[in-house]
Amino acid sequence: MNDNRNSSRPSSPPEEELSRRLREKRLHNFSLNIAEEELGDTPEAEEPDSLNSYSDPSVEREQTAQASRTAKQTKKRAARAHDARNKEKRKGNRLFFRVIWIVMVVLVSFLAGQYAVDGINDMLATGRDAVEVTVDLPVDPTTEEVADILEEKGVIQEKTFFKIYAMFTNSSEYYSNGTFKLDTSMDYQAIINALQRTSNRLDTVRLMIPEGTSVVELASLLETNGVCAASDFLAAANTTELDESYEVLGFIEDRGTRYYHLEGYLFPDTYDFYQNDDVTSVIMKLVNNAGKKLLDDEIQEQVEASGMTFDEVLTLASIIQMEAADTDDMYMVSSVLHNRLEDGAQYDIFTLDCDSTSYYPYRTKESVPEAQRETFTSTYNTYTVSGLPAGPICNPGLDAIDAALNPQATNYYYFCHDADGNAYYAVTAAEHQQNLVEAGLR
Repeated sequence: MNDNRNSSRPSSPPEEELSRRLREKRLHNFSLNIAEEELGDTPEAEEPDSLNSYSDPSVEREQTAQASRTAKQTKKRAARAHDARNKEKRKGNRLFFRVIWIVMVVLVSFLAGQYAVDGINDMLATGRDAVEVTVDLPVDPTTEEVADILEEKGVIQEKTFFKIYAMFTNSSEYYSNGTFKLDTSMDYQAIINALQRTSNRLDTVRLMIPEGTSVVELASLLETNGVCAASDFLAAANTTELDESYEVLGFIEDRGTRYYHLEGYLFPDTYDFYQNDDVTSVIMKLVNNAGKKLLDDEIQEQVEASGMTFDEVLTLASIIQMEAADTDDMYMVSSVLHNRLEDGAQYDIFTLDCDSTSYYPYRTKESVPEAQRETFTSTYNTYTVSGLPAGPICNPGLDAIDAALNPQATNYYYFCHDADGNAYYAVTAAEHQQNLVEAGLR
């Protein structure tokens, strides 16, 4: 019986039918739960696709892609519109700046052209009247300082153009200090040439350097006449920097005890120096003249025949210069000194005993600085030094040099002079003592 009952029961609905019924039931229950007052007159909103859980996924993807494409197209249209606006602005700006640029170019070209015309006219001294002007340049002036001075004096009008000209023509390396006379009708190159040649200077100092002047005395003389500082000259006279430049300086024998290296080689003569002159130029002028005078062929031949070196001849001549009363006396004094040097030892005479060497490089004891006066000992003192000192004690003239090379033939070993310059000569020490008394020296 059981089997029959089961056979008579209707079959179960399919699962799809059950799912459909369930959804309809949920939708029905959902619609019943919505209050009527919430509905009002508002139009029924379309349910978003995302809520339709039963919608087709491919449709949703297509809608999303379409929305993305639409957004991109909208963005591109906005960007193109922005670019178009910027392009129009740039066109306007370019036109504005082009106008400004053209105006500036025209203005600058006009000003540059006017400046170039004025500068070239000034460079060539076009239209300037010829007026003599005196200008003073300081020591080691720069091109800018020179331009300022020239403009102030009315020699030029365009100092900036002058500096440019000097730079491009390599004319700004050296200007001589001093006083110059210029003409306002001179062009730039003529002005520069005039200012770079010391021969054009007006502030010359004609100085006569006496024979027998020492380096110390010469330094004082130069400073007194405004040529250069004494200290600078003394320093320059004690260097060897010029030795390789001048043949005459090659004769110097540096025995390590010379007070001034160039003593004896600064030839006494009349010179034209300049106010505030360059000390090296001063030294070079003196040495150059010494070379011209002392490298004479005849003098050199006599030096070779004397058996002495050139430096020894100058040293002996410097002592003769300081000891002799006059030119004739030089040859007698030279005779005495030669006799002592050559055979004085036979008479127990080993030194020259010349007062002029006692305080060298100073002339007398009183000229020695007070702080050293009582203790000063000269290494040139021929009362203590055997033979000739280390170098000349002054700068001798040609007469003294000739006397050193050509002594009078005598047998004198002593000499002295009275207050009036009268000379006394003696063969023996006893005769010399009598001469000292007669000359008023004892």
